[in-house]
Amino acid sequence: MNFFDKLKSGVNIIKEGKGIPIPVTANMLQEVLRRNDKLQEVGVEITGGEITVTGKAEADFKVTKKDLSFSITLEPVRMEGRELVFKIAKLKPLNLSILNKRIFDKPPHLTYKSGHIRIDFNSWDIIRKIPVGKIKSYKVVEGAITVVVGV
Repeated sequence: MNFFDKLKSGVNIIKEGKGIPIPVTANMLQEVLRRNDKLQEVGVEITGGEITVTGKAEADFKVTKKDLSFSITLEPVRMEGRELVFKIAKLKPLNLSILNKRIFDKPPHLTYKSGHIRIDFNSWDIIRKIPVGKIKSYKVVEGAITVVVGV
């Protein structure tokens, strides 16, 4: 079997099989959230099929700015292309749509719309190395989300 036959068989295995599994750790999610200049002291924990994000957010009210401590629990809902959509299960202290949009709507990595947060994995270097395909499946395990990218 020459080199091109091996390459072709490897591509066919990925195409017909499950795809390429990529673990997304809590630290990786934490780094994405730290890119948001309105969030400080961000911590991410992945346990029991849920993602818990804690930290402080700068709430910009019309009259004043105030730092609010928050805790948000996200549950994965569905996949769309190279995005995972999460439902906000719990948010402390307030679950206000206007406040959530100001804090969590930071394209291209995060977008917030109607109680759901989308994480776009296409803007990450580790996923960008795979030029084609979309997220075929995901699995939330202890400490990470394993996304499978395939054709």
